[in-house]
Amino acid sequence: MNEIKQLLGDADTYTFLPGEEEDNIHIQSSEYKNPGTKLDGSAMGDCYHIIIFKEGEEGTEHLDKFEAILTAPVEYMMRMIKEDWYGIICRKTTTSTEFVERTFAKLQEV
Repeated sequence: MNEIKQLLGDADTYTFLPGEEEDNIHIQSSEYKNPGTKLDGSAMGDCYHIIIFKEGEEGTEHLDKFEAILTAPVEYMMRMIKEDWYGIICRKTTTSTEFVERTFAKLQEV
């Protein structure tokens, strides 16, 4: 787990999506081009937009979007992966909502 945290670092976004080959997961972290200012966090941690889904025989299933304060987003992501969930975790900022809404709309089309 610590090795994964070191590889991903403290990023604005974490994606864990189905890989091209069966039973593979593509994990990536990235920074916003325009990070803006953090919103709605607390002493416990930053607030994140979270999009999750499962992959079914006919495409995306159980697609959901919500916000949560996370103390350890990489640990949360790893727990979701163990339960066969895929998704995107994005730090909530003054510039993040448009990206999250656009991404969610694309996933609804799949």
